[in-house]
Amino acid sequence: MMRLIFIFIFYQAIIAFGQTDSLINISVQDSVTPMEEITSDMDEMSPMEVYKGELYNEKEYIRYMSFFAGIDFGLVSLQNSNYPLKYPESFSLRLNIIEYKKQLIENKFGLFSGVSLGYQQIGFQEDFTFKHSENLTIIQKDSLDYIKNQLRSFSVSIPIMFEINSKNTFKNNVHIAFGVQENYRYANSTYNKHKTSEATIVRKNSENIYVNPFNLEACIRVGFQNLTFFASRSLNPLFSPSKFNAEIYPFVVGMCIIPVNLNPEDSDEFEF
Repeated sequence: MMRLIFIFIFYQAIIAFGQTDSLINISVQDSVTPMEEITSDMDEMSPMEVYKGELYNEKEYIRYMSFFAGIDFGLVSLQNSNYPLKYPESFSLRLNIIEYKKQLIENKFGLFSGVSLGYQQIGFQEDFTFKHSENLTIIQKDSLDYIKNQLRSFSVSIPIMFEINSKNTFKNNVHIAFGVQENYRYANSTYNKHKTSEATIVRKNSENIYVNPFNLEACIRVGFQNLTFFASRSLNPLFSPSKFNAEIYPFVVGMCIIPVNLNPEDSDEFEF
């Protein structure tokens, strides 16, 4: 019986399809529930935010926008003409091993700090030695013709710097930082070298000659992308004022010869 009813209905449909000119269109209300329109506001996170989140890691991005970690090399001079230097022997080498940056306004303004290990060597032209005598440091003239007369120091340093960037991305960014750097000289020594007719004599002396163990420097760093130049001037004399009869202030000018932050690929995409 059901089969006959189905055939009858199907047959009538075929006849109706063949008489389309006289077919009356009857609109039937769609029984399917309409789908709710989905907008970006209904997501937990907008599409742009999701895309940006996949585009970069924030810590990695900040690392590219930090210009401290690396190896600094600078030439040393003294703001005291009474002690002329051999400039090829007077230099500073600093390994900036740790850095920490705090953003204040995106990457345009921020603070950074870190830890550095440093070596400083000052080569003097004149033939003398620093001597410890009765709780004082004195200069003892020598008749020997020194090939090298140097004062050497090893230190650990912590900077506190304020940084300004011209852009919020690495590409074509001009940056400047200024602040102070506190140094602790944990080892000091003198190095003297001269020749005789028989041999080359080297003398190293690590006795206490009252080099200031703590030293505060005023610093400035200026650069373009990962090329950075710097200058620093000691705010404390090289020797303790009460132990030495002259105030000597080292001054260093140099550049970062091996930066850690290499140019990221597609750096324009690193945008907040």
